[in-house]
Amino acid sequence: MITSVEQITPQWLTNRLQQKGHLSHHTVTDVQIGETFESTAAFFTRLKVTYSTKSEDSPHTDLVFKDYRKDWFGGGIAESVFFNEIAAETPDPPVFRCYDLDYDRDVRQCYLILEDASVTHVETPPKAEGFTVTLYKQIIDELLKFHTRWWEHPRISQADFLRGRGGPLRMADAATPEITGSYCQHWRETLLPQFAEKAQDEFSQEMFDFVLYAINGWERLYSRRIKDGKALTLLHGDLHPWNIFYPKNRAIDRLYFFDWETYKRGIGPYDLCYLVGGGFPQQRRAIEKDLLCYYYDGLVNAGVLGYSWEDCVYDYRLSVIATLFPPIGWQDMYRFKPRQIQFEDWNCQELLE
Repeated sequence: MITSVEQITPQWLTNRLQQKGHLSHHTVTDVQIGETFESTAAFFTRLKVTYSTKSEDSPHTDLVFKDYRKDWFGGGIAESVFFNEIAAETPDPPVFRCYDLDYDRDVRQCYLILEDASVTHVETPPKAEGFTVTLYKQIIDELLKFHTRWWEHPRISQADFLRGRGGPLRMADAATPEITGSYCQHWRETLLPQFAEKAQDEFSQEMFDFVLYAINGWERLYSRRIKDGKALTLLHGDLHPWNIFYPKNRAIDRLYFFDWETYKRGIGPYDLCYLVGGGFPQQRRAIEKDLLCYYYDGLVNAGVLGYSWEDCVYDYRLSVIATLFPPIGWQDMYRFKPRQIQFEDWNCQELLE
């Protein structure tokens, strides 16, 4: 188990890639360590790799070493499981290639070696006017690969999905009704009061009462919805425009999703609702229902049974309620406002009564 990018040598990388089945008749002859950048969860270092021979089945020459911060070790384990088990068992998944991963629980060290998608893709989303219906449908097509593959699959009912996944996005987690209750208690007692204090100039007592009412209603509605485990699937959980890599050449490459630390079990329409609900309300209103129809047709065409259009709309409205809560966790009034408008547009008050 290496502990820093400086320990990556041609021999070490050759051994790791051979063990993982990515190298057979050739070796790594050189590794150049490039720039390092960071996110909340990890440090990323670019690697330029030279192989002894070139062939179509060679790994990418441009790789990224992702080294998780110790505080995000749990997220690193989750993403390791995702690449090792979930992505590996999803046909043609919209993710960049993971060549190696390892972790050490004793020292809370976790790394992944990934394809450097910046060579062929850009992380910066198009401007608002570039987020067309066509682009949204391309995203939905890729999202459906996960949603249909893991729809009511036994794997998402195993222990690691039922123990709960933390962070501000956890209200969408369909672990157990008991865990949903514990999440709601934390929002009522801690996060909502903190948010109200921070945003007191913009967050009135009426708004506080509204969110509290939504939290209490969410606990009741979602606990009832997930109790039997039916019509649940694997969620990305944080599918916003900045967690997508966009191809530079759309004729030969497709979209990639990344940052899988927050994947979880949940109701499928949540990912779509989370994606479109944070934008400008006028643009969202013009396309939202058509996109939901497109998503539902994709489920049906993939063979999902026992899930009606009415079920899908209900789950979408539930998702609108759920997306009220992440901005409370982030203490972000700017991102709360479009979610509140979406709540009103879908008349979610009716569900809470």
